[in-house]
Amino acid sequence: PKKDLAEVKKIGALVGEKALGILVAGAKKKAIGAASGEYFSAGPVDVSSLKRVSKDDLGLLPQPQKPRFKTALIGIYVRCQPFGGSDKSSNGHRYDSIPFGNGMISSGMSCQLIHYVHEEHDTFF
Repeated sequence: PKKDLAEVKKIGALVGEKALGILVAGAKKKAIGAASGEYFSAGPVDVSSLKRVSKDDLGLLPQPQKPRFKTALIGIYVRCQPFGGSDKSSNGHRYDSIPFGNGMISSGMSCQLIHYVHEEHDTFF
């Protein structure tokens, strides 16, 4: 009967949502941010032709294997300033870049942290 079918679909959807929530929570607990010297911004888009300015991606979560969307957080490094500017930590990223990137990664998107280097403008675009 239609009433039973509707109820089964509703319960099935609820079970699916709950299962997904449990799996996502477990995956987030297992996700460990980059350690000192590790670089998690190399993919999924190949950026090897761009100059890497940062020392590492300390604290950035690993990129999803199959991201819903591929994004990047672009930063500027001021060459004449210590660490690239007063808003940067010792690895060259802004203090808020890692939390922003991790928020996007936790939402299922990739987020590569990339520095814009004006000498590579044509390569960048």
